[in-house]
Amino acid sequence: MSTPGLNEGKLSITTHVLDTSRGRPADGLPVSLYRFEDDKWILLKESTTDSNGRCGDLLQDVRGIGAPGRFKIEFRVNDYFRRIATASIYPMIDVMFDVQHPDEHYHMPLLLNPFGFTTYRGS
Repeated sequence: MSTPGLNEGKLSITTHVLDTSRGRPADGLPVSLYRFEDDKWILLKESTTDSNGRCGDLLQDVRGIGAPGRFKIEFRVNDYFRRIATASIYPMIDVMFDVQHPDEHYHMPLLLNPFGFTTYRGS
């Protein structure tokens, strides 16, 4: 039995961060999920990538998300690069995307190196 008002597994947002300069997952990287509402970004959840560079469902335990909307994942890469003693030009990387079908899974990976990054919608 589910709790009323909780996201019941329809919309799912996940991410995976790979450090392409090291050929390894970026573990311990702080990640925050936001939703754009009323002309401002609302923090939904803060998390950290696991040992495989993954953040599971960022909407787990978040109430009232089930409609299309604009979201942002903020990757605090400066914290990660500082921890591994690597210089980088990026303090943070924000990946903004529109959810048009709230019954789908949105996997937003980040391929990262100290001087560049790529993102895409994965599966």
